Amino acid sequence: MGFFSIPLHQSLIEKYHVGLVRRAIIKYSRGRVLDVGCGNKPFYPYIKDIIDQYIGLEHKDSIHAKEKAEILGTADNIPLPDDHVDTVILTQVIEHVENPAGVLKEIRRVLKNNGILIVAWPFLYPIHEEPRDFYRYTEFGLLHLAKETKFKVMTLVPVSGFWITWFGFVSIYLRGKSLLIYLFLYPFLLVFKIICILLQSLDRNEKAKMKWTWNYYAILKKGQ
Repeated sequence: MGFFSIPLHQSLIEKYHVGLVRRAIIKYSRGRVLDVGCGNKPFYPYIKDIIDQYIGLEHKDSIHAKEKAEILGTADNIPLPDDHVDTVILTQVIEHVENPAGVLKEIRRVLKNNGILIVAWPFLYPIHEEPRDFYRYTEFGLLHLAKETKFKVMTLVPVSGFWITWFGFVSIYLRGKSLLIYLFLYPFLLVFKIICILLQSLDRNEKAKMKWTWNYYAILKKGQ
């Protein structure tokens, strides 16, 4: 089955989420970087030559890879001193913690003044890694969290719109339901994917992106 078993939404996740977040990480990472929920450190190869140090933090009970983590701990109790890092990466983690505000406060503690937090999270996306999937934040939810934890929001970006999100739901659902059904429908899904990409490229409604995105990312800055 090979090529045809690759989910059609995979390339869209790369284009309309991972690639955008990766570019933001490359742009804003500097000095000593802490990756909270680092897994196998997918972003490290892209910034290793432009930073001073990369520290990976992973939970001891995480279902993700822990072998590359320098620290085993929790996001709301990071075993690092105050004002220790210049940049924090927090991607696809905040929905899995019981107390997101507590996590942001702890990240603020370990960040140096004017340090940067790069955070990404799902919005319209299926429940995953259950039962540890607690929250979905709108644009306004993240703004509220940032205000509560005294971060300045520099950038907040919805990464997709209605058409990409719609196709993503259809593809993820069918692929999870049955590989045989997915393979049978593959030609039709491929045409549907092309149509959705075209319609998305023609959609200039920026407000719709905020309402229908499957993920967001934001750049937050620690001030005084």
